Amino acid sequence: MGIGLNLLPVVLEAVRGKEIRHLLQPDRARSLCGPPETRAVKKRLLDYLACPDCLGDVRGDFEGELEHGEIYCLGCARVFQVIHGVPDMRPFQEDSLRLRVAAEFAEQWQHYSQRRELYHQQFFDWVDPVGPEFLVDKVVLDAGCGKGRHLSVTARCGASLVIGVDLGEAAYVAQEATREIGNVQVVRGDLLSLPFKDDAFDYAYSVGVLHHLPEPAAGFHSVLTKVKPRGHISAWVYGYENNQWIVHLLNPIRENVTTKMPRRLLKWCSWVLALVVLGVVRWIYEPWHRSFPDTRLFYQDYLLYISHFPIKEIETIVYDQLNPRVAHYLSKAIFEAWFQDLEEVSVNWHNQNSWRGFARKKG
Repeated sequence: MGIGLNLLPVVLEAVRGKEIRHLLQPDRARSLCGPPETRAVKKRLLDYLACPDCLGDVRGDFEGELEHGEIYCLGCARVFQVIHGVPDMRPFQEDSLRLRVAAEFAEQWQHYSQRRELYHQQFFDWVDPVGPEFLVDKVVLDAGCGKGRHLSVTARCGASLVIGVDLGEAAYVAQEATREIGNVQVVRGDLLSLPFKDDAFDYAYSVGVLHHLPEPAAGFHSVLTKVKPRGHISAWVYGYENNQWIVHLLNPIRENVTTKMPRRLLKWCSWVLALVVLGVVRWIYEPWHRSFPDTRLFYQDYLLYISHFPIKEIETIVYDQLNPRVAHYLSKAIFEAWFQDLEEVSVNWHNQNSWRGFARKKG
């Protein structure tokens, strides 16, 4: 029995590894995008792009728009492919762990690709004190755009241009989700070697991404270099405070079991756990809060916050906790240190389990 238990993680890892090798196949991008209408690189995007290797200017021999083709660096002459309107501008040398994490998230967002009205308020809860009016006429960077849900929100709030970047094939999922929104462009690139000119954006945000990087602080400062002087930046990350139970109890399970599970099994487990969470919230937390509003149960703020979410959205949240190979839970002191050289800093709790920060870059 002991030998069998010891072999279980090895077997699961072998199956999961086969799945990930499939996800890393280079031609999968074509299956992630639907019909081609309005899905193209606009010439305007080249004004913001820079080579991730040498930071040289990027040009393309096309007029108006480009759906498939090539763009190139004027500095090192490297050529970048454009597939379904998404420039692939990953650095020449890429970290294998980050590629694998990105591939797993790409599969996650392809499966959980639903779009919901609740994403509008959820986004502004994450980037508070930013509101819709703040985005008007700004050029915005979504650093780690995932399936594109925040791109849609920011673009429809009056931003002049919103550019999303993601390392994995989630970039194509985001492109498909936003292909009818004219002021959105998506680029495939690495947060640690961003393919954009320095000081290019009025506002940049990274929501739920930095804590999945091997070095979260490096990712934040990489994004910051792309913000104009006197421009603004927002970040939202998992908090360490009030999440010690996750760090010490759930993280070992995630690291040794669930990240090695075949994805179908993990999705089934996530659905079952989502039903349990929803049942606990509906039958215990909500009645308790109505009857005893001055008392607090364990993790109450967060569980009540998601109590109105559909079951599929809660399943997505559970899967998002169990799937990543890298997940950091950051203390307030560590998070605040990222903002120490910025102005108008605001760092505060969100649902008593995560940190959100906003600041202006000095100029």
